[in-house]
Amino acid sequence: MFKGLLKFVTLFILFVTAAGAASFVTLTYIIGNEKSVVVPDLVGRDVIYVLETLSTMELNTKVKGSEFSPRIPRNRVIFQDPEPGTRMKRGRDVRIVFSKGPQLVAMPSLKHLALAEAKIQLTEMGLEFGVTSALFHPGVEKGAVIAHVPSPGALVTRGDKVDLLLSNGKKPKAIMMADLTTNPLDMALERIESMGLKVGTITSTPSKKAERNSVLDQSPKPGFKVTQGQIVDITINRAPRPDSEATGTGATGSRLFTWRIDEGFLKKRVKIQLVGDRHTDTILDREALPGEELWVLVPTFERTTLFLYENGHLKETRFFD
Repeated sequence: MFKGLLKFVTLFILFVTAAGAASFVTLTYIIGNEKSVVVPDLVGRDVIYVLETLSTMELNTKVKGSEFSPRIPRNRVIFQDPEPGTRMKRGRDVRIVFSKGPQLVAMPSLKHLALAEAKIQLTEMGLEFGVTSALFHPGVEKGAVIAHVPSPGALVTRGDKVDLLLSNGKKPKAIMMADLTTNPLDMALERIESMGLKVGTITSTPSKKAERNSVLDQSPKPGFKVTQGQIVDITINRAPRPDSEATGTGATGSRLFTWRIDEGFLKKRVKIQLVGDRHTDTILDREALPGEELWVLVPTFERTTLFLYENGHLKETRFFD
């Protein structure tokens, strides 16, 4: 009987002790929770919201400073410490950094700058390229900037796009196409060059009514308006070499063409083209030293016309039959 009573008293004491401990832990947790709060997410919030929220939660607002931000508007939070979700006691400090907004810079003047130089300046300022267009302008060199948007002096932010208007140089003069028919090939080429035009395709066809190697046809036609730099195609009077002649004796041979560059101090850009019955090939295109002698082998398997240019100007025409 006594042992049973003792066992009951012991269990009762253990139960009371456990209940008291649980109550203490629970009460401590509740009191602790009443003294601590969870830090909210303040990034992107404005000043008034931050002050009101932290004040309501009995937390102190400490402003650490402000920084430029291209993403977050002015007077809004870009950084906070502690991070959102952190539990902290009331009365503690929450440190924040406010945004000063995008950093503004004054747009420089890019007028009359070459495109490469304008790109360097924009890249250094953190600006990007927008739309690029071009037109003829008599007062601005080809490839240079005529105008741009935003205009010089305007306030822009890093990452903004800048549209450029470039110059194509002076507008080519419109002239009337000369009549090249009946002209010998070398004379026709000189006239094309003197008009500021470019030689295009040279084809050949036989005709008994015109001199050999003279111009039979041209495009554009005589009297048409053309602009400087336009291409002119011509057809000359020359019969294609018969296949039997091309495959006969000496068909795999070649003829030597030599040319000496004038003496002086500057290099010259030399270009040599061979025009056959149905094709045009560039066999040399490089800089040559003053006084240098150039050697070129011209194949014998077809009739060929050789054109030699120095610095873009026709200097020699040679026919090989």
